[in-house]
Amino acid sequence: QRLEGTYIFPIPEGAQIDKFQMDVNGEMTAAELLDAKKARSIYEEIVRKAKDPALMEYSNQGMFKVRIFPIEPRKEKRIKIKYTQLLKRDGRITEYIYPLNTEKFSSRLIKSVSIKVAIDSKDELKSIYSPSHEIETVRKGKNRAVIGFEEKNTLPDTDFKLFFSSGTEKDKPVGLELFAYKGKGKKHGTEGYYMMLLSPGAWQNEAVVAKDVVFAVDTSGSMRVKKLEQAKAALEFCLGNLNKGDRFEIVRYSTEAESLFGKLASADKDNLHEAREFISGLKAGGGTAIEEALLMAVNRAKEHRKKGAASRPFQVIFLTDGRPTIGETRPDKILQRLASATENASRLVRIFSFGIGTDINTKLLDRIAEDTRAVTEYVLPQEDIEHKVSRFYSKISQPVMADIKIKSQGGIRLSKRHPAQLPDLFKGDQLVVFGRYASKKNDKEKPQVILEGTLAGKTMTFTYKAAFGANEKHDFIPRLWATRRVGYLLDEIRLHGENDELKEEVVTLARRWGIVTPYTSYLIIEDEENRAVPLARQSMGQRPARPSSSPSSVINGHNSFRERFGSGQAAGRDAARYLREFEKQAFDGFADSETGDAAVAAARSSAKLKAASITNASKKAYEESLYGNQIRFEQQSTRQIAGKTFYQNNNAWVDAEAAEKPEAKVRKIVFGSENYFKLLARSATIAKWLSVAGNLQVLIDGEIYEITNETEK
Repeated sequence: QRLEGTYIFPIPEGAQIDKFQMDVNGEMTAAELLDAKKARSIYEEIVRKAKDPALMEYSNQGMFKVRIFPIEPRKEKRIKIKYTQLLKRDGRITEYIYPLNTEKFSSRLIKSVSIKVAIDSKDELKSIYSPSHEIETVRKGKNRAVIGFEEKNTLPDTDFKLFFSSGTEKDKPVGLELFAYKGKGKKHGTEGYYMMLLSPGAWQNEAVVAKDVVFAVDTSGSMRVKKLEQAKAALEFCLGNLNKGDRFEIVRYSTEAESLFGKLASADKDNLHEAREFISGLKAGGGTAIEEALLMAVNRAKEHRKKGAASRPFQVIFLTDGRPTIGETRPDKILQRLASATENASRLVRIFSFGIGTDINTKLLDRIAEDTRAVTEYVLPQEDIEHKVSRFYSKISQPVMADIKIKSQGGIRLSKRHPAQLPDLFKGDQLVVFGRYASKKNDKEKPQVILEGTLAGKTMTFTYKAAFGANEKHDFIPRLWATRRVGYLLDEIRLHGENDELKEEVVTLARRWGIVTPYTSYLIIEDEENRAVPLARQSMGQRPARPSSSPSSVINGHNSFRERFGSGQAAGRDAARYLREFEKQAFDGFADSETGDAAVAAARSSAKLKAASITNASKKAYEESLYGNQIRFEQQSTRQIAGKTFYQNNNAWVDAEAAEKPEAKVRKIVFGSENYFKLLARSATIAKWLSVAGNLQVLIDGEIYEITNETEK
């Protein structure tokens, strides 16, 4: 039937509406622009009528409002708004926010959400980063860039946030931007969190540094026909881009590994001709001897230990479409033997892995890259392997800065950095570093960050001014740091076993920042029961039954399942990035029991698993691999807003900090009452917290406020 609707859009701070259009036979429709005070009264009226507090997140902003009539049956109205906004710049950093969070009020999934941001800067662009969404960045020269985000069938629950820096300090070819966050109040003391972005921008390295490269190509049976032909073409490209003075080797592996020259050969005309003939004769067949191929490639680094050889970059380009099936197949053992080989290589070794298809052990490839300060890339079978490999090699063939070290001075101490081993920085790439910091009180020396590394073969040091302080706008940093920290701790548990210190830190971080996995959920439940936290205030409201096995066997069972079925590896560029970020936390995909292909599971900021294809059989297999057939675990719903994490406990939402304060005083307030709006008016931050739900428990100034939908007596 014909309907009338009201369209509202929270106006960003400092924005001015230039044009509003609604497509009604070309006719313009009148609209109303409300200031923050009037907009807030409308928000509160909607909250009272609809019993839905979610809009209060924007109660401190202005609002654009338009009455839409008529909306004809089974038709749509297209709305176009143009507004101008003056973005605030902090030093060289500019922040842009689009209020995408409003789309969560849609009654159904949105078919397509896409954002395109074009930046045209007078100064040279350096770092470009979104802490809220996975973006694709295309740089067009030194001063222009296009950023894109797209997602299908979704309900966005996070505003789109983008940071970019322009300009650079004089004589510094590598830009370093620092973001710091420290909560208010005495409990935070002098400690906080930081994020660093390292970017070469459009800097060109004119000096050519001679290097040694080993190309290791998988010729197992699964590479037959198209994959192998594309891989051959990609290798041809790589050979054509070797420089004078470079040395190279080719290792072919299937059931066994075979090298072309048996040594590092000069990239001269005769050797390149022989290499091309070798490549053209490659045929696919047999198993996958990954360990033998890796060790053969790394052993080439031991050759020619004459003066100066140890300073030459040594790279392994490792291409595979499967997981180890011949020789040593246990990832941990392969990593141990590879670590010994690289340690004895007499020089730094970088192993760049390129994975093809969906049946790859990404855990193994990513760990190899991390341990050797390199990177990985993944491609689906239907994608152009030749194009991806050639582009990948063009990027990594000449690092902008290698052997990177970060230090601080001026009363600032950096700790708990992730990644612990900093990879090299490549042209067009960006290095993101998270960590903790502590500052000395009354230190008169200004904080500085010192960056040291090898630039064009020469060791160089750069010093950057740094501002560490309580910036509430950067409240996204702690959770991003905690995500990587939990991944690191779970890796330590998996490799070396549990101990009380590791378990306690995992529990604290997982509960505080909403990093929920079957393993961490079990630990949180155990911890809260031991501390006698009231059931209504516990983080895990819908708890699984206690598994018969210990937490360590749970995580081992989880890994054994992944080894058997895979976990959505390389199912597209975004999936690969998500997997690399979240695999260590056990946010894994589920294997499709019918096709054997892996489905993608991405842990979003709301900590909900989204799978591309999950059958009941595969989900059952996943759960039974973790706990046997005794329980079914439901992924906990969480939401992060204004520096807090909230868990859904049955019909209520509980602040993670409230679960840590079972002894705190409780104040009950009825949702929508006069006291409710008085509390909401105390600050914009409290308004954001109260926007989570009508049934809510939140810790404010040491007291727990229990918001309830019960009728006021």
